[in-house]
Amino acid sequence: MQRSQSTSAQGPASTRRRRAGAALDPQRTLLISCFDAALPLERMGLSARGIPCAQMRSPAHLVAPWSEATTGEHAALQLSLSMRETHDVVICGHVRCTALEVLLDEARARQAFQLLSQMPAARATIELVRRNYGRLRGDALREVMAQENVLTQLDHLLTYPLLSGGGGPRVHAWLYDDRDMSLWAYDSEDSQFARQVQLR
Repeated sequence: MQRSQSTSAQGPASTRRRRAGAALDPQRTLLISCFDAALPLERMGLSARGIPCAQMRSPAHLVAPWSEATTGEHAALQLSLSMRETHDVVICGHVRCTALEVLLDEARARQAFQLLSQMPAARATIELVRRNYGRLRGDALREVMAQENVLTQLDHLLTYPLLSGGGGPRVHAWLYDDRDMSLWAYDSEDSQFARQVQLR
C-alpha cells in the first residue's frame, strides 16, 4: 500500500524501528481496534481454537498519549497490559472507518466531529492530515488518513511506560482494507505498509 512521504518526527519513527515483527500467540496478544471494525480475527491469526485474543475498542482505535495524570483511558490500557502476560500489542485500523469519515467531513456529523476533535488523540491525526495532505480527495485521502491515524496512535501507544522501554511487549501496526479484505503491516525499514496476507 503506497504511502505518501511521511512527515512524522524522527523520534517516534526511531522508536517504531525497535519493534520487530514475529508470529503472534493470540493468547498473549492484545488487539487495539476501532469499535466498528468487523475484523476476521481467525484469518488474521488473532484467534486460536475459537478463542480470540484480548481486545480493546475505541472510535478510530484512538489511544490517549501517556500522562502522569492518569485518566480512565490510561488506566484501562495499563491494566490490560499489566494484568495478563502480553507478548504482543497490535494496533489495527481499517480503511472504511466511520469515525475517520466524520473527521474527514465535519458537516456530515457535526456533533460527533466536535466530540472527537476534543480528544487529543484525534486532534493529532486531524492536524497532521490537514497540514500535509490538503490536496488529496476521495479514496486517496481516506486511505492516507487511515494509514497516518494508525501510525499516530502507534506513537501514542509507545509513550506508555510498559511499552516505551526495552524488554516489553512487541508492538505492531496493521491496517485492514475492508474493500478487498487485505491486511497490511507497517514495515518500519521502508516506512510503508506492506501487504501481509489476502484474507478473502
